[in-house]
Amino acid sequence: MRFSVAILCAFAVLSACRREPPEGIDDLGVVPAWSMTAEDGKPIGSVQLHGKVWVVNFLFTSCPTSCPPLARATAQLQERIRALAPKGEPPIAQIVSISVDPETDTPDVLAKFAKQYGADPRIWHFATSGNYDATEKLVSEGFQSQLIRPNPPEGADPQAKPSAIDTAHSLKFVVIDRAGHIRGTWDKDEAGLNDTVAAVRYLADL
Repeated sequence: MRFSVAILCAFAVLSACRREPPEGIDDLGVVPAWSMTAEDGKPIGSVQLHGKVWVVNFLFTSCPTSCPPLARATAQLQERIRALAPKGEPPIAQIVSISVDPETDTPDVLAKFAKQYGADPRIWHFATSGNYDATEKLVSEGFQSQLIRPNPPEGADPQAKPSAIDTAHSLKFVVIDRAGHIRGTWDKDEAGLNDTVAAVRYLADL
């Protein structure tokens, strides 16, 4: 009888210690296998991120309007993730910024952009596929995020491609767990950063 009571008490203590998931955490499905080229010319994708918590967003280096604020917010997220790791320990999560102008944003271009925003290669990576159609499929279907280029206007040269400036893309952070499941999306404002960090901490502790 005493043994049973002890087991029940231990279970109660463990249950009480288990943190409740932060608001907005969900399971939105698995990201399909993917692979791109990082700013250092090495592969980055499902294989390299397997077993890690990571955050992905979407931008392009020549974007004059929405991407610079997103890059600055990502730099803030990087610093907050860096601060969560005990001294001498690896970061608890990774960040990947996927270019939605992959034909322009070569690894060399991304490397310069990474340096401009102080990207720490232990945490923040940049990725390009070199092909817009492949990127659109991954972003839209794989990460369930907006990526749209309008069709050419009537009478336009059918061979003409819309420019990157015409691209409408998500400005949110998408958080992925160790098993490759999408666990939520959050904005780049202060409240969104707080929620993203809370989600990362929760998933890293599981």
